[in-house]
Amino acid sequence: MPQQQGRPSVGARGASAARPTAQQLYPEYLRKRKRSNLFKRAGACVLAVLLAAVCATGGYVLWYSSALDGALSLGTETDASVEAVLTPAEPGKPFYMLLLGSDSREGSGTSSRADESGDSQRSDVMILARVDASNREVTLVSIPRDTRYTLEDGSVVKINEAYNLGGAAASIKAVSTVTGTPINHYAEVHFSEFQELVDKVGGITVDVPVEISYKDALTGETVSLQPGVQTLNGQQAQIFARARHEYGDNQEAKRQSNIRQILTAIVEKVLQKPAMELPGAILDLAQSVGTDMNTPDIVSLALSFSGDPGGMTLYSCTGPSNGDFDEAQNGLWLCYENPEGWATLMAAVDAGEDPGELDVESTAIIPASSDASA
Repeated sequence: MPQQQGRPSVGARGASAARPTAQQLYPEYLRKRKRSNLFKRAGACVLAVLLAAVCATGGYVLWYSSALDGALSLGTETDASVEAVLTPAEPGKPFYMLLLGSDSREGSGTSSRADESGDSQRSDVMILARVDASNREVTLVSIPRDTRYTLEDGSVVKINEAYNLGGAAASIKAVSTVTGTPINHYAEVHFSEFQELVDKVGGITVDVPVEISYKDALTGETVSLQPGVQTLNGQQAQIFARARHEYGDNQEAKRQSNIRQILTAIVEKVLQKPAMELPGAILDLAQSVGTDMNTPDIVSLALSFSGDPGGMTLYSCTGPSNGDFDEAQNGLWLCYENPEGWATLMAAVDAGEDPGELDVESTAIIPASSDASA
C-alpha cells in the first residue's frame, strides 16, 4: 500500500515474502469480505489496543502485521473527500479521530430514528476520540445526534443528518465545527455487524442501568433486560445499544454511554482470548470497523500501547445534550446552542483531563419561548 500523501507515517511495513499471506491464513474470513463499504480497514482506536496484546506476546507481530496488511488492502482505496477535510497529525503528539457509525440493520426497515424517517444513512453514533499514545490515554466524547448544526446555506439540521447530505467528509466537517477541534483520522463502525461479533467472543459483560424491554425490529421478538451487571449475547447487546426511551430525561446521553460501554466490553473480552486466538478475533473485528489509517501506522500505535492493558487510562463523556422542540425549525427536537459548554469540555479533553464531571449544560443558550414554557 503506498504511503498516503500529506500524512505522517509512524511505522514501516517491513513485509517479507516468506511470511504467510492473509489468503493462506484466513481463507474463510477473506471470502466473507464482500462488502465494499468506505475504508474497509481495521478501526485504529479499537485495533490499537488489541494489536498491543499481540505485540506484547512477542511471537506474532512479524507474521501477523503482514497478514493483517494483506487482508486490509483488498479492494480498498482512500476516499479523497475525506482526506481533504482531515488535518495531518503532528508526529508524537495526541491526535483526534472521529468514530462514526450506525446501529441500524439491513432488513429491519428501521433506523434508531425510525419514528421520524426510514432513512438509514444518518450517523446514529458519533464519537470523537483523543488518542495520546505517549501517556497511554484515550478520551471518548460522544456527540449527541440531536446537536444543532448550521449548514453553509443557513439551514439548521441535526448533526447526524450531515452524513446523509455529504457522507463521511460532511460529518467530519460538522463535528470539527461544533467542537472547535481539527480531526486527524476517521473510523467507521458497522454496529450492525457487532451482533455477530459479540456472539463470536461469547458475549460481553456490561452494567445495565435500568430495566429495558425493546422489540427487535429484525425478528419481531421483544427482548427484555434486567438492571445490573450481566453478560449479553449479540441480540441483547444490539438492543442495549438502541434503547433510549427507558431513560426518561437525557435519553441520548444515556444511550451514548451504553454504546461506549459496549465498545469497551468488546475490547476487554477480546483481550481475554488466549494468545493463539487473538489474530483471528482481531480479523473478525476488522469486518465491523474501518479507518483511513494504514497498517504500519496502526501497528506502530499498537506498540505504543503495548504492555499491561490495565495501565491505559480511558475517559469518556457526552457533549452538551439538553434541548427542546424548536418551533423555528418546524418543531424539530434539537440540542440548545452551547458554544461555551463545548469550549469548556474540549479544553479539558485537550489538557488530558477527565471531562466526565464537568458542568457543560448550564451555559446553554435557551430560546425565550422555551424559558416561558419551562
